[in-house]
Amino acid sequence: MPVVTPLPQFAGLSEAEVLKALADPDETNPIACEVARLLTGYAENFRAHVERLGHFPEQIIHAKPGSPIEAVAMRLMNESIQAEIASPRGNA
Repeated sequence: MPVVTPLPQFAGLSEAEVLKALADPDETNPIACEVARLLTGYAENFRAHVERLGHFPEQIIHAKPGSPIEAVAMRLMNESIQAEIASPRGNA
C-alpha cells in the first residue's frame, strides 16, 4: 500500500487554513482538493487493510498525523468510519 502524504505545498498550512478552505464553496479550492485526495488515499488503504486482515484494523485510527492538513483529513476519515460503524447498515 502506498504511503499517503500531503503534497509539499500543503504540508505547512495551519489547521485554521485547512478548515477555512473546507468551508469554501468553491469545488476547485486546491486545499480542499488536497484534503479530498488524502481522504481517498486513506480510504483505499483502509479498505485494503480490512480485506487483507479480515477485520477492522484499530491501529489505523491511532495513526499520528505529520502535519495539520493530515490531522484534519485523518479526523474526517475517522468520523466517516465511526459513522459507518454506527449506521444500521454498518452493523449488519
